[in-house]
Amino acid sequence: MTRRWRPQDSLARSLRLQALALLAALLVPLGLILLVLLPNFMNGKFVAIEREQVQQFSDIARTNLQTEQSRVGLFVLNFSLWSETFDYAAGRNPRYLSANLVPGTFIGGKVDYWGVTAPGGRLLSAATLSGNRVVDARGIVQDFLRALPTPLPDDGASGVVRRGPLAYIVAARPITRDDGTGRGGTMLLARTLTPQVLRDITYQGRVFTAALHLDPVPATQVDFLDGRVRAISPLTAPSGPSQLALELSIPRAVHAAGLLGAQQLRLIMLLTTLAAVASFTLFLNRRVLNVLEGYKRDTQRITRDPTHRLDARDRSELGVLARTINGLLDHLHLREQQLRERSQRDELTGAFTRSGLLERLAHTPVRSVLILEVPRLQELSGLYGSGTVDTLLRELAGRLHEFGPQHLVARLSSSGLALITTGADSPDPAGILRELERPMTLNDNDVPLKFTAGYVESPYAVPTATLLRQASIALQHALDEREHIGIFNEDMLRRSQYGHLLEASLQGAEQRGELSLLYQPIQDLRTGRWVALEALMRWTHPSLGSVPPGTFIPVAERAGLITALGDWALRRALQDARTAQHIAPLRVNVNVSPIQLLSPDFAQRVLDILREQDAPASTLTLEVTESSVMQNVDLACRHLERLREAGIHIALDDFGSGHSSLGLLADLPFDTVKLDRSFLRDSARGGTRGALLGSSVRLAHDLGLRTVAEGVEDEDMLQLLTHYDCDAAQGYHIARPERLEEVLGRLQALRPR
Repeated sequence: MTRRWRPQDSLARSLRLQALALLAALLVPLGLILLVLLPNFMNGKFVAIEREQVQQFSDIARTNLQTEQSRVGLFVLNFSLWSETFDYAAGRNPRYLSANLVPGTFIGGKVDYWGVTAPGGRLLSAATLSGNRVVDARGIVQDFLRALPTPLPDDGASGVVRRGPLAYIVAARPITRDDGTGRGGTMLLARTLTPQVLRDITYQGRVFTAALHLDPVPATQVDFLDGRVRAISPLTAPSGPSQLALELSIPRAVHAAGLLGAQQLRLIMLLTTLAAVASFTLFLNRRVLNVLEGYKRDTQRITRDPTHRLDARDRSELGVLARTINGLLDHLHLREQQLRERSQRDELTGAFTRSGLLERLAHTPVRSVLILEVPRLQELSGLYGSGTVDTLLRELAGRLHEFGPQHLVARLSSSGLALITTGADSPDPAGILRELERPMTLNDNDVPLKFTAGYVESPYAVPTATLLRQASIALQHALDEREHIGIFNEDMLRRSQYGHLLEASLQGAEQRGELSLLYQPIQDLRTGRWVALEALMRWTHPSLGSVPPGTFIPVAERAGLITALGDWALRRALQDARTAQHIAPLRVNVNVSPIQLLSPDFAQRVLDILREQDAPASTLTLEVTESSVMQNVDLACRHLERLREAGIHIALDDFGSGHSSLGLLADLPFDTVKLDRSFLRDSARGGTRGALLGSSVRLAHDLGLRTVAEGVEDEDMLQLLTHYDCDAAQGYHIARPERLEEVLGRLQALRPR
């Protein structure tokens, strides 16, 4: 039976076709959108985000490298701002290397290379750590120095340097004194940038990896590879163009996750209605694009505010990524704070460093500053060991911390500590010193403490740097005047300015003929004859007149001029001694500054001057003080033994004024002991200390040493010395210091007719 055709069937087919056509019309564009346009759109978005991410991570990694450069730079700054480093670069601090060039310096500072140059550029020290030994590294350190800018800026230079297949973080600074004055050469430290060091510095993990790229690039390059995105960025060199680049790559997790979501969305949208298409579009907009745009805004804000973090409330992979990035940023922020804290604190005492103190008090009113100088620190180190001295400094810093939260403690130099008051009440500096000078137990012995201090206070807010400078002036005044504490006033400021004037005027004073020598005779108490002349330096300034030795000698020592003045005095004294030999066989005594005695070439310089003047060594006596010997007993002993072997006599000056006289007499190479004038003065007054005079003379004789008493002012003192069997004496009662012509005239008059 044949089925009849009905119009409604045609209409149904037409509607079906129309529906199919309509569906096709919807699905074809939708398919085109889902299969072509949407993937391209999504891929472009993810590529832009990945580009932004890899750029951000590249910036973070470079920031980490710059942070490490800054850390090495701060370590260099710590050494370059020490007067000990300055004196070493100038050739006046031979103990510097033994005290600082140790494995602990490399390990504690996380550096691999060390270099120090003299002001003229000569390399004084170059070393690296091999195992547990410090070895020479002259070749590589010279390469580092050549990579620095010329001249080196005042704030130094740092960067990444390539040497063969290896890379190094190099930092260098000009060497200055503690107060920032002078320019004494260059201090350089470097760290090898191995792959492990690079991983530690950049905190690599699952988010990104970093490596060094040996071919430098002019600007950051971003490449999209299979499975990862790579960015190559130039690294800053100390000078000139970049020598290396940082290659950073991140996995394309976001891109892969996005493509997977897009495929799922395409499948859903192909099988659903227009409502599903609309829902998909809404989902895409809210769940992906808005989140990623939010991340982009957050990353841009992080560049301005490091404490801001990505919005990590999303529970998808994007939220995991955001939380991962936030965790990395938190870690980096904590690490930066730790590095900053380390740069602001002294590792030994826990006190602020000078830079840390100034930053801490940048916006805090300061009422007063007390600076303490620990005297005889090197002497104590020689007696008790450097570890014991470290214990002393830690204990002293602990005592300063006990004064309460309104005070800050800082370590300004190797032997200088400061107490800074930020509260409303000004402290009693004398009371603070009494509290700090309580005896301290070291090696089961109670060691008495005696400090020299400088103090300044202000009724109104004054910049911390200003008060520190004024307290330093007060401290220097106390040291020069041998006072317990110096309280800053305008007179001290004028005297400090006067000292700077003297320092400038001392330059070339010997060439201008402003220096002269006076001579004070030393008389043999048995024969009554003059047996020696002590040379005493005098300075006549063309406009200031006669400047006392007690004023200009400390200035010369601080300015590094004492070696030149001492050489001039030795030459002139030997010339005058040759003239005096025509009248009587007199020896000439020349005083030696501690800085001269502790110079590495002191003995050789004296012997060279003797040969230059063609003078017999037997006519020369060098006078050294016990305090200068105790600063470095080993070095001083080597110099003195070599000079004695050459025939030069050695006299211990100011015997009895220090704390180690008996040990010096028994162990060190002396020929003569010059008794401090306090012995004789106290004996003449019937004081208890005078009882030591006779014992000291007998002790010196038992050790085969001659004795000379200083400060003879009257006949009674002379008779007292004769009673104690002292060998010789000098003082105003015998003769005052006079010019050579006057001394020789008096000597000529005393000769028997």
